[in-house]
Parts: sequence; C-alpha cells; structure tokens
Amino acid sequence: MAPRILVATLQSAFLSLCSSLVATYFTNSNPPILALVTFTLLSTPPNYLWQQKIEKLLPGYTTRKIAVDDGGRGVEVEKKLNVKNTAMKFAFDQTILALINVTLFIGGVRLLQGIPPNECLQAVKEVYRPD
Repeated sequence: MAPRILVATLQSAFLSLCSSLVATYFTNSNPPILALVTFTLLSTPPNYLWQQKIEKLLPGYTTRKIAVDDGGRGVEVEKKLNVKNTAMKFAFDQTILALINVTLFIGGVRLLQGIPPNECLQAVKEVYRPD
C-alpha cells in the first residue's frame, strides 16, 4: 500500500487538475494548469506533514477507556471531540497558516510560470497592499 502522504499528494494534484479544467470550461481564461498542478505537487507534502504535527500537538479527539464487563474481552474506547483544540487549530489555520499559504501560492505559481522573482514579490505585495 502506498504511503498516505503520497496518496494525499496525488489526490490533491488530481483535484487541482480537475478544477483547472472546469475553470477553463466555464470561463474564457486559460489558467496555468501545469504550474497549478506542479505547485500542488510541491506544496501538499509540507502541508500534510504540518497538519500531522498540529494534530499531535492539539489532538482533535480525546479517547477515554470505559470499563465494561464484557467477559474479559477488553475495554471499550470512547472518542470525544476536543472542542478547545479544534477551535484553536481552526483559528490558527484560518489566520496565520492561510496568510502563509496564500503568499506561497501567489508567488509560487508565478515563479513556476517563469515570471521573474521581483514581479512575483510585487504580485504578493499587491494582494496585501492594494493601490
């Protein structure tokens, strides 16, 4: 069986390709499909690993063993949503991590299209400081 990170990366690349093709069909634009798929292949593994690390630090679910008289076959485990950890992860993901990912996306896709780095940086600046 393939490693989960590989499966997640390939699934993300496939979804990126599909969304680019749908965008091409419904708009009169030609998105940089190769650059978008390549960026997805490059950015998914670090994001996947980061999410794994965050889940270890702030588990979304806590488990609790429940003593059950089941004839000695073991104990049942109850999984309960940890609302505090989930809210913290959500807030962090939608603020700081979103800022980082959007910045890397804007600059990275342009770099993959062969646009000079100074123009990529300017594009990032325009998103956060429009004229």
